[in-house]
Amino acid sequence: MHVVQTIASIAERDGGPARTIRDLCEALARAGARVTLVARHDPARDGALLRPDPALVTTLLVPGRLPDFTAAIRPLGADIVHDNGLWSLANIAAGTAARRLGLPLLLTPHGMLEPWALAWHRRRKQLAWALYQRRLLAQAELLVATAAPEAAAIAALLPGKPVALVPNGVACPPLPDRSDRAAAPGRTLLSLSRLHPKKNLPGLVAAWARLAPQFPDWTLQISGPDEGNHRTALGDQIARLGLGDRVRLTGPVAEADKPALFAAADLFVLPSFSENFGITVTEALAAGVPVVATTGTPWASLATEACGWRAGTDPDSLATALATAMRLSPAERAAMGSRGHALVQRDFGWAPIAARLLDSYGRVMQGAPEPDPMHA
Repeated sequence: MHVVQTIASIAERDGGPARTIRDLCEALARAGARVTLVARHDPARDGALLRPDPALVTTLLVPGRLPDFTAAIRPLGADIVHDNGLWSLANIAAGTAARRLGLPLLLTPHGMLEPWALAWHRRRKQLAWALYQRRLLAQAELLVATAAPEAAAIAALLPGKPVALVPNGVACPPLPDRSDRAAAPGRTLLSLSRLHPKKNLPGLVAAWARLAPQFPDWTLQISGPDEGNHRTALGDQIARLGLGDRVRLTGPVAEADKPALFAAADLFVLPSFSENFGITVTEALAAGVPVVATTGTPWASLATEACGWRAGTDPDSLATALATAMRLSPAERAAMGSRGHALVQRDFGWAPIAARLLDSYGRVMQGAPEPDPMHA
């Protein structure tokens, strides 16, 4: 089977989806598929790219605001097109290519059909929905959700549309030795994500203002690329609350630097209003770091697996959950991190995820129905 994955960008600065698609392409190739990744490319903007291993995956970069994916895909002899993300001209390019070449189209929204996401820039999305997005969703023979809440949101918006539930994966090395954290002179609460209103970072900073006087040995570190100049507003809030010496805004983090970043963290927090998955949660757990995540994320298993905590998105709820986690001893947090590492190994390895997705591809190509993800 020759699978073509398409995406608007594989720039490192674009975060989770770009990393996920790189790793997914490699996993599909290791599972026996022939895989080509076709991505829009803007050399003036993109910077470092997250390219799959060229020994496993062919990567084609197509320039232009409305890239010509049809010309890129036509000579490949592809069997299926799997597009990623919404609300982009690259989606039009992928849908057009699939239609012109007579190929089945799958689409992974990556959370872009969830209620919070639909409300953000609502008018722009209503226009895009009328112009092209509704047609492309209708064209797709299958939508892929990464967690049950996202599958439910898709079903509510598009009743009757087939949906497959396939989580994102993560590389999970052996559990690192975190005994050095007990002797460290200070503690670090890490947040790693795009600096974007969806991530609720002002809510996290407001929670931190309540906690900082109680936990003088802890520092909040917020890392990630700025989007829409959100960093300026965040920096102003930090200064206004007098937290300049208790919060570090460190900017983007290169992929190669992530292991050291997680190794230096005692606790991870994802305070988002909405996440279809939250790949940084799995990355933190794989590194043995316990996690606090909000009810806007699909991570109920943090509590059930005793590897983290769930909180509301409001500052009071975040502060309460974080205080509970920060009062534990380093040994207690390490034990939670160990359980989180086991959870990732069990449920989020790339090999079974690739096999699950290849099964869905086969069903689409054979015209077979997809099992109901809510009752499978």
